[in-house]
Amino acid sequence: MPVQISVCETVNAPASDVFDAAVSMDARELIKAHGPMPGIRNVEGHDAPWEKIGDKRRHTLSDNSSVDEELIAFTPPQTFGYRLTNFKGAMAPLVKGARADWHFTQSSAERTKIDWTYAFTPTSLAAEGVLWFFVKLFWPGYLKAALSRVKEKAEANSR
Repeated sequence: MPVQISVCETVNAPASDVFDAAVSMDARELIKAHGPMPGIRNVEGHDAPWEKIGDKRRHTLSDNSSVDEELIAFTPPQTFGYRLTNFKGAMAPLVKGARADWHFTQSSAERTKIDWTYAFTPTSLAAEGVLWFFVKLFWPGYLKAALSRVKEKAEANSR
């Protein structure tokens, strides 16, 4: 059974500006170390911006772990999603794969809500409990910190 977590952020900018800021962010600037969570140190393959379904890249993180990422949904400026596979490092014994989806909802001419959801598929029933604890405890702050960087970029670009 997937272990899921969602976070949201409201941005003072139109959806098209927020979407563009999110898909064009350098992964190393988007995902930084937060608490015990590693940041992205290196990107191999497709770098920002995401442009089309099938774009792939491999992230090496600051703890020397790595993961492959593939864009699997892309509908500007409403949504994009990606699949994470080939986990190496601390997450490998816990996670078979994951899916992340970003949704952008414009509530007024200058306000957009971002919803970012991760669904992790555990490697086993035994791993599910550990993964659940890890995701629920550490992932919200990790993702919220990344969303604050998207917010900052989108609002600066929208002025």
